[in-house]
Amino acid sequence: MSLMIRNVVFACPGNTPESYDRGARPVADFYAELLGMEIVREDWIIVGSEASDLYLAFGDGPIDYQPPGWPDGAQQMHLDIAVPSFVAPPGARLLRDNGEWQVYADPIGHPFCLYSEPTERAEIRRIVLDCPDPRALAAFYSALLDRPARLLDTPSRVVLAGTPELAFQRSAAPAPRWPDPAYPQQVHLDLLTADVPAARAHALSVGAEALQTSGEYHHVYADPAGHPFCI
Repeated sequence: MSLMIRNVVFACPGNTPESYDRGARPVADFYAELLGMEIVREDWIIVGSEASDLYLAFGDGPIDYQPPGWPDGAQQMHLDIAVPSFVAPPGARLLRDNGEWQVYADPIGHPFCLYSEPTERAEIRRIVLDCPDPRALAAFYSALLDRPARLLDTPSRVVLAGTPELAFQRSAAPAPRWPDPAYPQQVHLDLLTADVPAARAHALSVGAEALQTSGEYHHVYADPAGHPFCI
């Protein structure tokens, strides 16, 4: 049994097919242009490319969706993206310029970071999770995804090796409380496996909390810091 990250799912406004399309498509187009990807699925909008096994999906959320409002609000998950040079992506809003890296918001408010690195095009380098204890949450995902190697290990930030890397950074913000809209998840992971029952048992054995099961394929869990993920 193995688990791999298949989708990074962004919450978007919408509670009907029409409002979902209005809320999700502009941000899907934004990431497709930024990362040189394309929309590969239309009924549930997914962006991907032949060069990567990682996809970006855009989930339907409440019609009264509230943007994350970084750095306020609940703990978040965001992407670190390597770029050849700092050029503001069309449609993005600069939140913070830290010199070597810059924080932007996408068209509906999800934060992401740009780093200047030698690369021919924009590439997702890592997925970053806020949490109160980076070492503890890193230990959970290391066991869940069989990623034992650490590229960085400090009390405030831990990075697990892999493609993409997984990073955990200390945050005092309140945890997500899915499905409570007052403490939204904003971004979550879909994990792919060939053996769903074994993966579900494994997730519980390493410390996940079951939040919702629906049918054969839709199973929602929370990690020890409250971030939801799906198997």
